[in-house]
Amino acid sequence: MAAGLFPDLKVHHVGISVRDMDEAISFWSEVFGFELDFRAELKPIRTTIAFLKRDGFRIELFQKDGAAPAHADRLKPNTDLLTHGTKHIAFSVEDVQAAAEKLHARGVRIVGIMRGHGTPMQAEDDPRLDGSKQPAMALFFLDASDTLVEIIRRSDFKD
Repeated sequence: MAAGLFPDLKVHHVGISVRDMDEAISFWSEVFGFELDFRAELKPIRTTIAFLKRDGFRIELFQKDGAAPAHADRLKPNTDLLTHGTKHIAFSVEDVQAAAEKLHARGVRIVGIMRGHGTPMQAEDDPRLDGSKQPAMALFFLDASDTLVEIIRRSDFKD
């Protein structure tokens, strides 16, 4: 595999703009087990930042006075593709169906579920299996500040 310009390169963090810092910290801590690394006020630019970490990966949260909410097209995986830029953050788990049911039970808004290879993402009011559905292979949901988050089945990808 090519080393590119930076042979020692490692992923460090992703940055997310949030509406409410306390709500966002709680969400990422309770749902994914991230721990607060540090929090700071950047007074000259009226912004609060926080770094959360888990297993060597960090999420940087920004709360900026006067920031605008995400446009409606950015809230669903299929319409989010209509704009350029970062699309989502993804995590892998062994059992996406179990993840869907845990998120649903917590009241998290799931905006797309893929239930078979090559099938489109579909919104579902209730992701629980009822005999007519295949287990989920991937899903998208919105965090506390409407950032698209994907959960994929770990076995579908090789490290």
